[in-house]
Amino acid sequence: MPPERKRKSYQLLMDLVRLGGLLQKTGNEFFRGRGLTQAQFNTLMVLMYTWPMGCRQNELCERLLVKPANVTGLVGRLHARGLVTRKVDSSDQRARLVSISAKGRKLIRKVEPEYYGEIDKLMAVLGKPEVQGLSGSVAKIQASIVDKGLLSHFGLRKENSRRA
Repeated sequence: MPPERKRKSYQLLMDLVRLGGLLQKTGNEFFRGRGLTQAQFNTLMVLMYTWPMGCRQNELCERLLVKPANVTGLVGRLHARGLVTRKVDSSDQRARLVSISAKGRKLIRKVEPEYYGEIDKLMAVLGKPEVQGLSGSVAKIQASIVDKGLLSHFGLRKENSRRA
């Protein structure tokens, strides 16, 4: 690879990392004002759209790209606040099934439209073709990471790379 291509690729990667950090800080500020963390919101969103069935904690790990210990603590804190319920999975006594509670659904129904409104404001600087192009490029990078097995410790494989 020519040196200038390496530098451009590196700069793009650093720009994406910086953008990720800025989005993380923006999200933290948004959710702090609503009594949530981004991780809690993301967990509740997964559970909202798997309700009423819910999902196993190991599925949450895969969908959220976090390790089991993190999900256990996260679910524990949400449970303590009454935002989720936990029960033993009847098909596998070793597994825990997590579902969003009525209180959690009420919170998500309030926060979700506000969150999408903030996203719309942030993304307003891009036109539709730019959004589509950027989305396609990000999907290619994500698929490449999964195809190379770089996220295998999260249980991601080539066949479910679209979730990454």
